[in-house]
Amino acid sequence: MSYEDKIRDLLERLVAMTPEPPPNPEEITMTRRAIVRRPRPMLIFAGAAALVALLAVPIILLGGRTGGEVVDTTTSTLVSPTTIVPSETTTTTPTVGITWSGYVYVYQMPQNSFKNDPALVPILVVVDVEDGDEDANFSDALAQMTRDGSLPEPFQNSIPEAVRVINTSIDGSVLSVEMNEAFLDGAGGLLADFTMLNQLIYQLTHQGLEDLKVLFTVNSEPITEFGTDGLDLSQPVGRDTFIEDLALIFVTSPIVESQGAYHVAGVSNTFEAVLALRVLDGSGEVVHEQFIQATDGSGTWGTYEATVDANLIVPGESSIMLFSYSPEGGDRLIDVIEVPIPVDDVWNLTGRPEAVTSP
Repeated sequence: MSYEDKIRDLLERLVAMTPEPPPNPEEITMTRRAIVRRPRPMLIFAGAAALVALLAVPIILLGGRTGGEVVDTTTSTLVSPTTIVPSETTTTTPTVGITWSGYVYVYQMPQNSFKNDPALVPILVVVDVEDGDEDANFSDALAQMTRDGSLPEPFQNSIPEAVRVINTSIDGSVLSVEMNEAFLDGAGGLLADFTMLNQLIYQLTHQGLEDLKVLFTVNSEPITEFGTDGLDLSQPVGRDTFIEDLALIFVTSPIVESQGAYHVAGVSNTFEAVLALRVLDGSGEVVHEQFIQATDGSGTWGTYEATVDANLIVPGESSIMLFSYSPEGGDRLIDVIEVPIPVDDVWNLTGRPEAVTSP
């Protein structure tokens, strides 16, 4: 037998031992692995010769098979059968960012108020802020709440989304607060400017810092022109600086439950320093009313405190109303604000129950 005849005989034997080709690609579902048939045993002495022949004449081998596409499909399936994945099984996990929790000073407009000034109310929130913002603070959280519409009713915000607190430092009785340049533009109106300043001042001086004065700076420089009227803020300002631009009753501490009672505290300027508190149920019916004596009133600002039995309140349904009776007739409610009590005292604005923790 000639050398050519030996090669031809060897190729015929190799072809006979080759597994049958798989079905056409359109018959193979994307969710199943291709079935690999094991080749029949071959003689040991022919193995080396087969390899030599395969390397020497690959064109003859390929030419001896029909349907080159089938060969390619079989090869890719054998090499990586797990790389074929149905597109509908591919999912992308959304990036939430980091969770910020704490007190945020917002405001609401009181009912039956001749001043028509906003009432500050601090609320406890848990909110997702933007991805990667490891130095997130209340201005980031408040901006996110405003941006995605999750600011709970009836609360509002006057601090523009672009305004940020960059850093703070305390020197004696002065709290220096570096703001970004967007702060200089104010909030778009004189009353909005004052409300914005009051929100920031009360926010920055809460939890034991109430007596500090705040010095706002931008690019490390004192501010001589702020907002709509070019207000001079080059000197430190405090909680009492813009108090005349607030409602006659507002809240300075979050209304939360502790040791079986809800604690309510704030500032007021009511007739004879008297104001009233009501507990409303989910339908708005009055379930409790009590009077509160503030430290001052009748033209002078004072502070007030009250406690409400926790058994009177159903979190997620009840609300606490603060108001005073009109001195004219004594039966009309004026300067009314109503603060809803959320579940666990926290406004969870993340949409994830597990995100609620004790800030």
